[in-house]
Amino acid sequence: MSTTDFLAATDIANGLTLTDDQSCTFKTATKTALDDQTDNVQIIKTACRACISNCGVLATVKNGRVVHLEGNPEDPMSKGHMCAKGLSGIQALYNPNRNKYPLVRVGQRGENKWKRISWDTAIDTIAHKLMAARQDFGAESVFCSTGGGGNPEFWSISRFCNIFGTPNWFEPGCAQCYLPRMCVYDMMYGGTNASIADSNAQEIYFPKTTKMKSLVLWGADPSYSSPASGGSALVDLRAQGIKTVVIDPRMTPDAAKADVWLPIRPGSDVALELAWIRYIIENNLYDHDFVLRWTNLPYLVNTETNLLWRAETSTAPDQPDTFMVWDEKTNSAQPLPYPYNDDLDVALEGTYVINGVTYKTGFQCLKETVADYTLEKAAKICWLPKDKIEAAIRTFTDNMPGGLCLGVATDQSPNSAQAAMAAGIIDLLMGDVERPGALLQRFGTAGATNMIGYCVPPAPAKLPDAQLKKRLGTIEHKGLHMWLAGHAPSILHAIETGDPYPLRVWLERSGNKLVNLADSKRWAKATEKVDFIVHMYMYPTSFSAYADMLLPTEEWLETDMIVESCNKLMARQSVTHVWETIDETVIWSKLAKRCAQLGHEGCQKAFDPVYMGDDLPYWDNMSELLNANLKDTPFTWEQLKKEAPIEYMSEADYRSYYVYQQPDPKTGLPKGFPTPSKKCELYLERMITLGRTGQPYSHCALPPASKDYSPLPYYEEPYESPLLGNDLAEEYPLVMTNGRVPYYHHGTLRNTAWTRELYPAPEVWIHPQAAQKYGVADNDWVWVESLRGKVRGIAHLTTGINPGSVYMERFWNPETLNTKTHGWQEMNVNVLARSQGPYNDVFGTYTLRAYLVKVYKAKEGAPEGIWLEPKEFKAFLPKSAEATPDITKGAQL
Repeated sequence: MSTTDFLAATDIANGLTLTDDQSCTFKTATKTALDDQTDNVQIIKTACRACISNCGVLATVKNGRVVHLEGNPEDPMSKGHMCAKGLSGIQALYNPNRNKYPLVRVGQRGENKWKRISWDTAIDTIAHKLMAARQDFGAESVFCSTGGGGNPEFWSISRFCNIFGTPNWFEPGCAQCYLPRMCVYDMMYGGTNASIADSNAQEIYFPKTTKMKSLVLWGADPSYSSPASGGSALVDLRAQGIKTVVIDPRMTPDAAKADVWLPIRPGSDVALELAWIRYIIENNLYDHDFVLRWTNLPYLVNTETNLLWRAETSTAPDQPDTFMVWDEKTNSAQPLPYPYNDDLDVALEGTYVINGVTYKTGFQCLKETVADYTLEKAAKICWLPKDKIEAAIRTFTDNMPGGLCLGVATDQSPNSAQAAMAAGIIDLLMGDVERPGALLQRFGTAGATNMIGYCVPPAPAKLPDAQLKKRLGTIEHKGLHMWLAGHAPSILHAIETGDPYPLRVWLERSGNKLVNLADSKRWAKATEKVDFIVHMYMYPTSFSAYADMLLPTEEWLETDMIVESCNKLMARQSVTHVWETIDETVIWSKLAKRCAQLGHEGCQKAFDPVYMGDDLPYWDNMSELLNANLKDTPFTWEQLKKEAPIEYMSEADYRSYYVYQQPDPKTGLPKGFPTPSKKCELYLERMITLGRTGQPYSHCALPPASKDYSPLPYYEEPYESPLLGNDLAEEYPLVMTNGRVPYYHHGTLRNTAWTRELYPAPEVWIHPQAAQKYGVADNDWVWVESLRGKVRGIAHLTTGINPGSVYMERFWNPETLNTKTHGWQEMNVNVLARSQGPYNDVFGTYTLRAYLVKVYKAKEGAPEGIWLEPKEFKAFLPKSAEATPDITKGAQL
């Protein structure tokens, strides 16, 4: 492309504008025109990263250009399927609005005027800004952020912050997406959670041999969120006859195929979960033997301290503490050695007064916690028929084994921790763990990636204790320490007020913070108080308009990463490379390295590779990092690229069931679960310890939270609730929910022609009864308004939504990037969401769903300047260009 072609394209698409004195012809990597070349066609195995599923891909590359994508049938999870997101990879890669070079702002923020600079200049400039802020205001004045979409290497940002000395980074998901489930399941039984969208629950990928008979999708929609892998696996499972229950306010494809669909009121999930637990206990449907022998529910709890009564505290790492139980043979409290003592007649429930102290079994505490949650009460709270609730429970409990897949929906309200605890209790009461057919498993792993599937070691020990204690929001919300992350609303408060200290430099890596964060207007305004902002991403987004420097990162077809898929190792490998993009994993390493070179007295040690003591303090390319991660396997990165997928262990060894019953070679006793008691801890005493000290996720003792975290789940009505009967509920009568569509992941791909043609603007799902009441017709442009603002969408009348709810997908418009809205204000549902408290006590989760809105016809029609017709999206299509090279390994600094 010529400069003229480029500027014309970006003018049409309202992308970035290069100043005249810096305009330049794109760098071409071949000396001959495409027509003069002999066709060189390769089919390269790689893996998609258009969302988080890592589906296997066969990329056809002709003369260095990617010309075709299709699924790789060797991938044991996607089995040759691809979805709309992955198939848009070519359009994303060659999008005319790619960030192609490092750019520095030359106009005012928001004017979108930029000057091209070199990578050397960019890295050096940022490093100088960082070190100056560190010296003048403290390392904590620098904060970073990341997010889903594109190709994030999640721990790169955490590692950089820990080495630099700032405790402050955040991710729009984290407390709002996945962390509550991940942390709670880790504490309850020590294994992965059952999230299908996050590539867990791998039992579902063996439909021909699994013993699974039922599956509950609670706020989960694999057919939308992971259609090529989890969604297609569910098709196979249903074909094998498994029963499914879907709990979701809207009728997703999975809900349409379910045996029972419960269109729950958004935000009321925990009330329904507690009713499930009560029903299971009351009707004696739980696995009594498993609960008695392999959970901590028989242990006695001191009702004054809420702590378990220990007979002995063990100092041996292989031997858990000894807990007290009530023995009905001797009618006395007795110690129960691990794993069990058949000479005792252990009581599962009961209340006992011993030496003036009242004790209850953990089971008794649980039973009393759920006592009020009858089916009738749950039906009233959740807006569901009582008989349908009972049918859903029986569909699950009468068809064992099975499992409960808890999705992202419950992570997005202040009940997040309680929802995960209750879901775990339902599965564990049924003994649905590590047996064939269960979702909760500890299958084998190659050990080539860390706990959430990434390769970079986060180096948490490198952050000094004093700095860790400054992590914003995490004295109160200590569950965030599992991800070594700060609390997004507390960071926003610090930017706005300087309390408890000012934040001066912001390094941001994700698609569009103003789309993915609640209360978007506050965040946009807060950027005015930040001195220097860097945005690194594949293309400009709304957030770019508020930045001072843009760094071009790689699309997934340009990147390298190790992928574990069931019992196989796969390689996401670069199949081409365009412009001067660099993998963000390398960018963070180079920033740390340059800061080390600029180190001055008092901070040199923080950047000294020897002092760090890690195997790989910095890396200059991905091969260095990936080979280090493969050092404990028989494979090198080069071998993996050529031979993947490689079976790293047999399917029989990989699908290892009943891991907790296997003998421990050190003790001869069963291994148990990786929890302190080696049992499943349904009475989650560790929540109390976490709130008081930060353990086990903080590397130093922290001051206690303002109150103890509860060891059992409880329900809190949403802050904005239609059940409160106040003026707010009268003015804003509908409950907002969100959820994915199969064309986008978070804020991505709104600038690719195919996806926008499929879904050009956000639909507002509204029940016909509500639509008639509020004067809305199908396909009307409507305003959706909350206490925090209003946005527009297109009404979609459907009976596939709870009548008291509405659904809307977050959205932004690249075509209006250069207008005063910067593309995020027209149709972005998170303008409406609530970032203020109340927060979840453990994780600080705010209200991203289940707040109140009103819907009314927009007499103005569509927002000005947005595109809806297929012909308009032609500006997003790749343009003709000279050939790109055969596979290159990344731009050089």
